[in-house]
Amino acid sequence: MIIFTLVCMTIGAAAAIWLARPLLQESGAARLIGIAAGAFLALGALGAYFVNGMPDAPGAPYQPRMEALRAADPETLTPAEQEAWLRDAVRRDPRDIEARRLLGRFLAATQRELEAIAHFEQAIRVSPQARLFNDLGQTIVTLNEGVVTPEAQRAFTTAHAEDPAMPEPAFFLGAAAYEAGDRAAAAAFWGGIITRLDEDDPYREAIASRAADLLSRPSMGGADPAALTEGAERPDVEAMIDGMIARLETRLEADPADISGWLTLARARMMQDDPAGAADALARGRAALPGDPAARALISALGAAFGLEETDA
Repeated sequence: MIIFTLVCMTIGAAAAIWLARPLLQESGAARLIGIAAGAFLALGALGAYFVNGMPDAPGAPYQPRMEALRAADPETLTPAEQEAWLRDAVRRDPRDIEARRLLGRFLAATQRELEAIAHFEQAIRVSPQARLFNDLGQTIVTLNEGVVTPEAQRAFTTAHAEDPAMPEPAFFLGAAAYEAGDRAAAAAFWGGIITRLDEDDPYREAIASRAADLLSRPSMGGADPAALTEGAERPDVEAMIDGMIARLETRLEADPADISGWLTLARARMMQDDPAGAADALARGRAALPGDPAARALISALGAAFGLEETDA
């Protein structure tokens, strides 16, 4: 207690002298005022400690608190306690991959992506597992507001190579290919993972539905930008759709294995309020790709989205 008090006095006096140093450099009355001010501040700091300080108050030692958290049912812990538990586990064993991974996921879920990324990277240095690369990639995507950056793409590529059956890397790699304008590569990634997942796997249906939606969206890159400016004559939408359908039909005659083409054709027919024509396009796509379960899954997903019954061409 006495030692602690002396330390507090020393710190307070040093702070007071530092604050009063401009006056101490003066001469005469100003110097005396500086010395008095320093003494007053030192005594004030000591008095404040005696009034408000509680050196004998019981604290919350780290080790007993952590032991209590370790002994508790994890489901009863608050989020703050869960984080403390995970940080303690990582502190006790920096090579505990599962604890570090869970901590990284917790941090990512609470919008602390940069710290989460650091933990995933440290875990990867210890054990380069596919799930760690996947978590890293997803956190980078979240940090960049949904954009699959080159860094995220590298993480997903490694995860996909390590575990081709993991759905998330294949989905994000397909999304990156789609954003780059490579629909064939996107279809290959999405179709590949669809064939690897069980038919009752919820990821299979979700990926098939999302992939079918994206791959069926027509590209309007051929539209004249000048026709879309304010005040200009609007393009004839029906004529544009007719032209797109004609181009799709020609392309599919040359390449009937183009799954994106069949899906886009079906959507174009629906844009013309022609569900029968859309169903026929999907049926022709099935007939053109009889041995491709991924393509058939995509076709079925789009047909379900449009409320169309499956038919044979």
